[in-house]
Amino acid sequence: MKIKLPLQNKYFPSDTFEIFSKIQEIDGKFFHFYNFYYLFNMPKCSLIKDKLKIQINDTIQHYKWNPKFLDIIKNRITSFIEKFKDHGYQLKAFKATCIWRLIIGLGASHPQETSMTLHHIYGIPYIPGSAVKGVTRHWVIFSKHDNSEGKAEKNEEFVKVFGTQKKSGKVIFMDAYPVGDINLKIDIMNPHYPEYYSGFKPPADWQTPKPIKFLTVEKTKFQFVLLSKDQALLDKACEWLKEALQNFGIGAKTSLGYGIFE
Repeated sequence: MKIKLPLQNKYFPSDTFEIFSKIQEIDGKFFHFYNFYYLFNMPKCSLIKDKLKIQINDTIQHYKWNPKFLDIIKNRITSFIEKFKDHGYQLKAFKATCIWRLIIGLGASHPQETSMTLHHIYGIPYIPGSAVKGVTRHWVIFSKHDNSEGKAEKNEEFVKVFGTQKKSGKVIFMDAYPVGDINLKIDIMNPHYPEYYSGFKPPADWQTPKPIKFLTVEKTKFQFVLLSKDQALLDKACEWLKEALQNFGIGAKTSLGYGIFE
């Protein structure tokens, strides 16, 4: 599937046009294939439908992005972040590797029942800054303030970093993007009581399990970036984030070992 490019003009940024050009030449198909192919090409026959699901999952699992495409994205993101320095922001960045599997956006709406958060332009898996900030905040509340949000919000340092409903925080948590190769892996959930979860019958051993496949990112390195005009708060936020990634995990199924970084 190719993206129809608009004619380049003064209203269309040249660097964005370059990205779209490279997407058409190299990649960019993954986002559309994963999110829309199943929706618009699904036959009515359930047997054929199941076979197509397997074919799509097998294709997805072995998808590899062109290194040139990933380098273009990396350079553009780096250029964007560096511009914050011109406005007085300090920058703190580090790379961390997911030691097993990671899934962000599993419960989002998707034709295949399970989903994954992909960048809407680049089409690659990434971790939104809101998720990075959220898991860090949750970890601090859990580990430093007896799992009490009210107690945490009375702490001056906590409020300065994360903010409140009435006051913005002084640390910016940027989106985290993969560094190097992106490794995809299909995993399986196996609900043993499908009719119970559907709300029709009580749980019973005679119900037939219905495996559900979902896409994950496996053993992939990500770069995390924090910004602030206060160096002390930036250092503290970075310390908390590393603790959260190592001990708490990010994304879905963290209780099963998903989303843990080192």
